[in-house]
Formats: sequence, C-alpha cells, structure tokens
Amino acid sequence: AVSGLLAAGCGFTYGAWEPAVAAFVAGTCLDADHLVDFKLNRLGRFTPRRFVRACNEFRFRRFYLLAHALEWILPFLVWTALAPVAPWVRAAGLGLGAHMVMDLAGNGMSVRSYFLLYRLAHGFDSRVFVLDLPPTGLAYWGSLDAFRRGRPFGAARDKSAKVA
Repeated sequence: AVSGLLAAGCGFTYGAWEPAVAAFVAGTCLDADHLVDFKLNRLGRFTPRRFVRACNEFRFRRFYLLAHALEWILPFLVWTALAPVAPWVRAAGLGLGAHMVMDLAGNGMSVRSYFLLYRLAHGFDSRVFVLDLPPTGLAYWGSLDAFRRGRPFGAARDKSAKVA
C-alpha cells in the first residue's frame, strides 16, 4: 500500500509513468530476498500460504536478507538525493527508502541488523537480531524468549514445528 501511494505521488509529481513504476518496483521487489531466505531456511515445499505464514510468524532461524543490506542501500539513497539523476532513478530511491523506513520502524529488529556484515558476523542467526516480535510472531511463538529458544510456547505448537 505504501509503495502504491508513493508510486502515485511520484507519477503525479514528475508527470510521467516511469518514476511511478520505478518507485513501486523498488519499494516492493526488495522483498524478493525473503523468497531466498525461505529456501535457505529449509521450510519445506513453497506455497504462497506457507511463505506468508513463515514470514509473519518469524519462522526463519536465519536472516540472510541480501537485498536489505544498508551497505549498498545508504550509498544509493545518498546518490539519488544529491546527484543529478533521472526522475525514475530518484523515484526508485524514494521507493527503496520508504521500504527501509517501514522495515526499520515495524519489524522489531535492531538497526544494525540491517547491515549485511553485522548479520554475517553473527551467523545470520535471527535470534540475535529480533528485539521485539510483532503480534503475528507472538501469536505463534508465545513470547520473545520462546522465539530465542527456538521452541514455540505450548504443546500444540511443539507438534507443528514445520510450516503448515
């Protein structure tokens, strides 16, 4: 929704469709790295439903998130803000920046965990990066301590450790 609104604003501001598309694509396609994480975390056969549940319930034990690396995002944002670039490039920077602001504000992860080198130094272990579980994660795990132990709270969840 945020990417759609931003795309509409970029299209209106620049009076062209290219910035609108660039803002939307940059703001949404950044999350394609979650698909890679699903595979690398070996969460079973991919279906859209299983994928969404795994993401919402914080079932990834490792966060690789290669596209969500501030090492490349911050320089790109500075470049698009300061350099004389085409409107579609600036709009892509806006889409990317908006996505990262939303993630930083709402995912319950430390800011430093968005640096790839920090994640690498900690073995990509999601238990290190998550400071606060969102409601969907708490509904599955029961508590942040249960998440860090890797064991959902309650016998019913213990029997269904795999993504259903």
